[in-house]
Amino acid sequence: MPEHIKTFEELEVELLDRMKARGCTHITVTGYRYLCNSVISWLKNHGFTSYSKEGGEKFLQNYLETHGRNQYYSNLRTVIYRLDDIIENTWNDVHSDKGKKFLLSDEYNTVVNKYCDWGKDIGLAHGTIKLKRYAISWFLNELCKLNCYSLTQLSSSKIAMVCPKITDHNLWGEIRVFLRYLADARMTEVDYSTIVPHYSKPYVLPSVYSVDEIRLIEASIDTSTVMGKRDYAMILLASRMGMRSGDIVKLKTKDVGDNRNEINIIQEKTGNLLHLPLVEDVRFAIDDYLKVRPDTNIQELFLNVYAPYHAVTTGTLRNALRKYILASSVDSGRRKCGPHVLRASLASSMVNDTIPYETVRKVLGHSSNNAIKHYARIDIEKLRQYSLNPPEPTGGFQDFLNGRCKQDA
Repeated sequence: MPEHIKTFEELEVELLDRMKARGCTHITVTGYRYLCNSVISWLKNHGFTSYSKEGGEKFLQNYLETHGRNQYYSNLRTVIYRLDDIIENTWNDVHSDKGKKFLLSDEYNTVVNKYCDWGKDIGLAHGTIKLKRYAISWFLNELCKLNCYSLTQLSSSKIAMVCPKITDHNLWGEIRVFLRYLADARMTEVDYSTIVPHYSKPYVLPSVYSVDEIRLIEASIDTSTVMGKRDYAMILLASRMGMRSGDIVKLKTKDVGDNRNEINIIQEKTGNLLHLPLVEDVRFAIDDYLKVRPDTNIQELFLNVYAPYHAVTTGTLRNALRKYILASSVDSGRRKCGPHVLRASLASSMVNDTIPYETVRKVLGHSSNNAIKHYARIDIEKLRQYSLNPPEPTGGFQDFLNGRCKQDA
C-alpha cells in the first residue's frame, strides 16, 4: 500500500497541533502558522504539489540568496526542520549544536546527569539545564580527547588546554560554575573554577531613532483605516510611553480605564507594577481606535482586523512598525526596526534631555538605574562637551608625527 503523502493543509494542521500539544503559547503557534504559510505559498508558486525536504531546502536557499541571513531566516529554518520531522516521522528536541551528542566516558555521563539533576532540584528552568548540559558535555568531551576520562585525572594544565577549544566563549561561565559545583560536592579535591578565563560580551549600543525620525514614521501611518488606527495607538504606546511590545499586546480595555487617564499593569517581563499617566496624544489615539474596535467580548485592547477576532501578537506590532519605517522617508541603515527601538529611542532622548535617571527608570519600569545608563552614551554631541584638547606634541613624538626619525648611530 503506497504511503500517504500529506497535503500542504494536512501538514500545517499537524505541525500546529504538535506545537499546541507541547504546551506552546498562542503567540508561538500563531508565529508558526504565519511562517508555515510563507513556506507553503512559495512552494505552490514554484510548482510543488506537496512538501518534501528538497522543496524545503530550495525555499531556504532562495530566501538566503534574496534576503541574506537574518532572524527571520532562522525562524523559517526552524519551521522547515519541523516539517521535515513530520514527514520523516521523527521529532528532534533541538535543531542546533546544542542537540549534538558528545562521546563521554561512563563516569562523565554519570557526572553530567547528576549535575543536571541538581539543577532541577534548585529550580532551574528546562532551557537553562539544557544549556548547562551542552556546555559541560563539550568541556568533558574535550578532556576525553586528552585521554582524561575521570575526575581524578583532572589537572590545571589540562583545563587550561581545553578552555580555548570551547569556541563559544559565553559557555566559559557555565564551565566555571560546574567546576565550582564539583569542588563543593567534594567530587574534586581542588576548585579548578579559577582557571577558566572570564569573558565579557562586547558592549553594543542600542539602535535609536531621533525625535524627527520617529515623527516621520508615525506620520506614515494611514489613520483613516481600522488597522491604521490600531497600529498608530500601539506604536505611540511604545514611542511616547516606552512600553514593551509584550505589555502593549496584552493590554486590556480595563487597563486604560474609563477616563483613560492612566495605565496600571503588571509588566510581563519583570512582574513589577507599572503606573504611567496617559500622554495626551496616546489617549486620543486609543479613543480613536476604540470607536472602530470590533464589537467583541475579548478583553485585550488590540485585536486583529478581521473575524474571527483575537488579540494581536508581538509579531503583529513588529511587522507593522517595519512596514511604516519602510513607508516613511527614514533610512534605517543598519539600525534595528523592531518595537524595542522606540523604547530605546525614548530612553535615550530623555537621558540626553537631562531628565533624572530615577524618572527614566520609573517610565521604563526598570528596577535598577544601571539598566538605562548606557543610553547616555549615544549622544555623541553631548559627550563632545566633556572632551579634552590634547597637548601639542613635542620632542621625539613631534618628529615622529612629521615623519622625521633619528638614524641609529
